[in-house]
Parts: sequence; structure tokens; C-alpha cells
Amino acid sequence: MKIFVVTYGGGHAALVAPVIRELLENGHAVTVLGLTTAAQYLKEQGIKTIGYSDLNGTNDDDVQRWGNMLAQDVPNNGTVNIVETKAYLGLNFRELVIKHGESEAFNLYEEYGRQAFLPVEVMKSALNCYKPDLLIATNSPRTERASIIAAGELNIPSICIVDLFALQEVQWIGQPGYADKICVLNESVRQMFINSGREPHEVVVTGNPAFDRLIKHETKLAGLKLKQDKNWNDGKINLLWASQPEPTKHPFNDKVGDPTLPRRIERELRSFVAKHDGFRLIVRYHPSETEKFEPQESVEFSPTKENVAELLNAVDVVVVTASTVGLEASIVGCKVISVDCSIFTDDAPYSTMDISIGVKSVGGLASAIQEVAAIQTSQAKRQAASNSQPNATLLILSQINSILRKH
Repeated sequence: MKIFVVTYGGGHAALVAPVIRELLENGHAVTVLGLTTAAQYLKEQGIKTIGYSDLNGTNDDDVQRWGNMLAQDVPNNGTVNIVETKAYLGLNFRELVIKHGESEAFNLYEEYGRQAFLPVEVMKSALNCYKPDLLIATNSPRTERASIIAAGELNIPSICIVDLFALQEVQWIGQPGYADKICVLNESVRQMFINSGREPHEVVVTGNPAFDRLIKHETKLAGLKLKQDKNWNDGKINLLWASQPEPTKHPFNDKVGDPTLPRRIERELRSFVAKHDGFRLIVRYHPSETEKFEPQESVEFSPTKENVAELLNAVDVVVVTASTVGLEASIVGCKVISVDCSIFTDDAPYSTMDISIGVKSVGGLASAIQEVAAIQTSQAKRQAASNSQPNATLLILSQINSILRKH
């Protein structure tokens, strides 16, 4: 069968890559429209992609003119090929012009930038060219969203794979008729979609294929080896602080943040382990942080080059504000504590989804750690919890095969 996949970079490409590999191994013809950094990521995974520069209309005079004009401030040696950037901007802007006229198109682009784009006609043209039996896209708001709308207008079945919580995306993915199936992270996300108007049979809990690596047998063994190599198997509870920056202003709303929060959390955790012999703190800074690690008894450092999946299989408790590491930790069976006074707490509502024990202030960490320590599960129970995690890739493939059989 012919399958068309649309994804952009970051975590979304990692989400679809395992699914694409399985589809190819099963003999399907898969065309992947890889946007932004997805093309390079998927290439490194051995997966071929096409880009906007391969779509019909790219070489039209008006598309080239608008693409060149809108990309004039984009560096030629950026992470995304400049030819691809010009094709993306040109095709998307032409659709704005067709819909609204040139003057209004410029007004919209000046006000909203790329957020003004929703290239449904571009995607209809692509789908008419490749004629897939099924479209698969992620929950991103522009090309991926447009591709699912286009598929619906062309009567091509589609699946939307949601990476995390979809708190903003539910505005459109929650609309009846948007994709035939929605594959989501957990039951809380599923209920959110049902409450927004989707039929229960349309929304399926599959998990996120990008997290399947966390529970692989070899990852667990590597975690146990790491624990042994670091001498973390001495009976102490291994407490990981997965730090991340806290900006002064939220990038998408008017919330004001406290940049000192990550260091205040770290100081509180360092103070805790200094007073409690049964605990060890492991500090892991975010790649964008430039903190210098300060040595202390019972406090160790995890460099970003250390495999986070293996690290999570070597620790017992993980503290986060809103890092994805908190979600990953829950999947491998760690206890998770979230500090719920971050600017990003509402974007990663771990405690309300029963992924973590939440504390409202840094001062609440000590009692939360002691609470978690009192219910710390045995290795056997943790192993059982990890083993019960579904293989997201296989569950999504099951949904794909079900649609293809009907088709």
C-alpha cells in the first residue's frame, strides 16, 4: 500500500521514525515529507524523505519570487537547506495570496509570520500527485494539520499521531472529522479529546513510539550496568534532578517566570541529601544551561552526553519542573516529583495526569521525597511496571493495518 507521512523536526520525527521503519520492512511504499530538521534526522535513521522543494509548483515564477523575498534574511548555511526554505515560504505564501489577495497576504504574514500558513491546497496537490492509500501526520499546526484537512477533502483516510498532551492542538484535532484515528499518549489525553467532541472509538491510547527505546531489554541492562559502574547499587535511593532553564517570560503567553527556580531547586536537593544519608543526588543540566557543577558529598554529575534512557533505568526518583524527562521517567517505572510553580507547569501537567507527585513550592520537596521513599517499589515491581508499558510502535501499526484492510 502507498502511505504518505508528514512530519517536521524535533521530537515529531523521532515519533514517526520507528513506525516508518516497520512500514518499510512490511513492504509498504512510504513517502515522507520531512520538514525543517526532520529531513536530516530521518536521513541519519536511513529513511529517505522529500521536501517542499520536490512538490509541484516550486519552480513557478511567483513562488520563486516570494520565496526569495521572504527568505532574504535567512542564512544560506542554516540547519535547513535554503532551497527548501524558499520553496516552503513561496508555496505557502502563494496560497495566502490566492485566498486573501496579495495586500492582505502581506498583512497576515507581517502580523503572524509562519503562523499564518495553513497550506491545504499545497497538500491536496501533493496527495493528488502521490495518491496514497493512507496519510499519517503528527499534531503540528501548519503543514501537518493542512495535510490531514486535505486528506479529508480528498477522501483519503488519515491518522494523527499526538506526541504529548495536545493542550493547544485539541482546538483543531478535537473537531469531529479531523483524521480517522487519533493516537495519543495516555488515557488522560484520550479523555480530553472525547470531552472535546471526538467519538471514543476514534481516539486510541498507543503511547509515543519515541519512548519505546526506554523500555527495551538492552536499555534496561545498560541501565543496570551504569548503576553498577557508578557504585549506585549501595542501597541508597538515587535521586535525579533533571534541570531546565526557566525564562523570565513564557514564549507563548503572558506568564512571568523566575529564572532562579532551577538553582533554588538544586540547592534544596543538595541540602536534603546532606541531611539524609540514605539518598544520593545526581544532577543533570539541560543542554542549553551553562552551569558549572559544584562537587559535594553524595552529589554526582550526569553529563548530557550520558544516555538519558540508560540513566533513567539506573535511578529511583526523578525531580523535574516540566522536562520531558519526567514523562520518560514514569514510563521506566521511576517515581517522579514535579515542582509545580514553573512557568511551564500548565504545559506539562504531570501531577494532574498522575504522572508525578506535585509540590507547589521548592520548600515542599523534602516531604515529597520522604513520601516517595516510603513507597519506593522493589526492583521486581518496577520491572513489572516497565514491562506493562505498551509498545507504541506496534499499537500504531495495528491501527494502520486496520485502516488499510478496510481500504
